[in-house]
Amino acid sequence: MRIRSTLLTIAASALAAGLAAQQVLNSDSAVPFNLARTPGGNFLVPETGTGANDGRLSLLSVWGARYRLLAGLPSGSTAEGPPLGPTAVADAHSTVYVVISEGSTLKTCTPGAFNSPLFSAVIRARFSPVPDGIRTGFELTPANIDALADGEAVTLENDAGERVSLDVLADIPNLVPDARLGLRQSDPYGAAAVGTLTQADLDELGFTGSIAGANFLGRLLPGSPLGRRLEERTSVYVVDAGMNVIWEISASSGRRRVLVRFPAVQNSDPQTFGPETDPVPTSIFVREDGTFLVTTLGGFPFEAGSSKVWSVDPAARTATPLIEGLTSATNVLEVGGAIYVAEVSTNLLANAPGRLLRFASPTAQPEIFADGLIGPTGLAYEPTRNEIIVSETFTSRILRFPL
Repeated sequence: MRIRSTLLTIAASALAAGLAAQQVLNSDSAVPFNLARTPGGNFLVPETGTGANDGRLSLLSVWGARYRLLAGLPSGSTAEGPPLGPTAVADAHSTVYVVISEGSTLKTCTPGAFNSPLFSAVIRARFSPVPDGIRTGFELTPANIDALADGEAVTLENDAGERVSLDVLADIPNLVPDARLGLRQSDPYGAAAVGTLTQADLDELGFTGSIAGANFLGRLLPGSPLGRRLEERTSVYVVDAGMNVIWEISASSGRRRVLVRFPAVQNSDPQTFGPETDPVPTSIFVREDGTFLVTTLGGFPFEAGSSKVWSVDPAARTATPLIEGLTSATNVLEVGGAIYVAEVSTNLLANAPGRLLRFASPTAQPEIFADGLIGPTGLAYEPTRNEIIVSETFTSRILRFPL
């Protein structure tokens, strides 16, 4: 099921609903869906653009200045909602993994819309220097995109002598047979890169520092022995809202497998809406213990209580409901033991605005941390200011909320 068609319904009335108290960090993004904090304390923001193959990856400073890192990424317009394009980013310091959304472009793009061979893919970008230090970014041409789709690597250089090298880490299946829908399309929507060196790696490579120090150097210098070994130890986890799975993708080989497949949601009125609908996973957050928090939106008819936060154990390949009874959850993060959940709307069919909930514990009653939000989809924590950063898809604004 497509996230964009579910989001479009709330735009008009939500714009008139007003906002909770907040500060605007930035307002000139182009349809941001998610964001990730960098080691340098800035934010990477994937933006889907206008639909004319103008998707981009931006660097947003903690003060609100936006710098274009990578432009010319796939972006296609549809009749059902916001454009297709970059929806998520997984940050590994020098190496960044950019997730390009929905791959069924022949079905979903409006007539005459720009198309691209690289929808439903994960693009690996190696920046030199690290993204935090780049102020003049890079622009992909259609020929560059075609080369990437053909399996070629592409290197771009700007006037400052800075470089980015790109290749396609993984191409996710666009369409698969499905017993209920006939054909099911992919919609990769959230991502995280996870991996660490071991003490055995450090001993073998002759590194005498700490594991934390080795991991930092490995991410800073991906071509070094530490960097190459760390990449072998790293997986990119991609939440696919269309296939209802988490993909586990090897950062070194690009080999992918399904880590977890989420079960269908049972409808309370099966005669009207059918017996079940899709769970629609929408985000992934890596906890300190190595497990994941994953939100599921819940599909049409978007019944209250059908949305959840799941605890996912990547070692056991299991998913267990952690917080239930939510409505249209799109993102989650954990700060100081509290769990914050973004709901894109409190009632999608009634065109209601969204909100941000705070749970002191998974079993606690939620507090409304912020309401009146217009399409909240991305969450990040800013520790130096103790703030939660929220991206709004419909307003293209990045908001900051002090804790």
